[in-house]
Amino acid sequence: MRHWDTPFGPVIAGDHALQALDAWLQTHRASYSQVHILTDGQVHEACLPFVLGSLEYLGESSVLEVEVGEESKSLEVMHQLWLALLEAGADRQSLLISVGGGVVTDLGGFLASTYMRGMHHVAVPTSLLAMVDAGIGGKTGINLEGFKNLLGTFAPSQGVYVDPVLLDTLPELHWRAGWAECIKHAYLQGGTLWDEVHQVADLSELGPLVPAFMEAKILRVQADPYEHGLERKALNLGHSIAHAAEASLGSDLLHGDAVALGMWVEFHIAHSLGLCNASDQMAMHSLLDTWWPERRSLPADLIGRLRADKKNHAGAVRMALPGNPGAPVTLIEVSDTHIQSALSSYASH
Repeated sequence: MRHWDTPFGPVIAGDHALQALDAWLQTHRASYSQVHILTDGQVHEACLPFVLGSLEYLGESSVLEVEVGEESKSLEVMHQLWLALLEAGADRQSLLISVGGGVVTDLGGFLASTYMRGMHHVAVPTSLLAMVDAGIGGKTGINLEGFKNLLGTFAPSQGVYVDPVLLDTLPELHWRAGWAECIKHAYLQGGTLWDEVHQVADLSELGPLVPAFMEAKILRVQADPYEHGLERKALNLGHSIAHAAEASLGSDLLHGDAVALGMWVEFHIAHSLGLCNASDQMAMHSLLDTWWPERRSLPADLIGRLRADKKNHAGAVRMALPGNPGAPVTLIEVSDTHIQSALSSYASH
């Protein structure tokens, strides 16, 4: 078992994480007027019976189910969830437990932080991406008019409980999506973790490395909780292009696959601006090409979609671009010319 105290609540990871959640419920359940479980249709079938069966002290609860996919991170779905809580008589003494991947943990965190100005929230990530990235760090969010996470909060939770046994139900495509965030964390940390990702031959080997990827993110969250400096902004590596691609392509592109695409393009930009050397760009490109050999057809409006990125300033597109492995990122304005050159290189590679 691993335990981290973060500015947004404790994170517990290991083979007995669900037992740890049950022990927490044994102590705290009586103080909550109601418990509501948020999940999606896929997780409801694949994971929820096991999770609920592991929680002896959960008591009476109700399930709120959303549809699978990024489309559920919308104002319309959020409105339905607010109404569902209201109609159920939920109050500020109610507890919300989000059981699912990054969409569910983002959605649940936002729901809990906004309903009656805040109810308590617990997260049980069930995907690799949510375990190593989306489910930890206190960020919540929903999308607006196709723009990724344009509405959101920084919100604490009563705990994030990461049990790797839940990965046994994960579809192969979602393993690869989570792997992209693992690669990002490893490059930002550098050292042995960056070396280790190059040794992975099969994604089924990732289980023992999950705590190391989690810690790589948690250390940055602890150093810069509200993203005022570059420590936490570094986690946006690959995400400027990724979010624009997701906004353009919608449900055809999983978030992790978009991050892989985004890192490929942003490493090209970083090298063209003299921020990272050729060998590091080639090492990242080679790793990404191994796991994502196909090329996405990118729409013409992708650069326009970058205009709504939260890192921008005074209308200028800014990206958190990499230096060498383990080195700080640089938050820098990037011209349309550099972006288009990198996109063209990606398309023709």
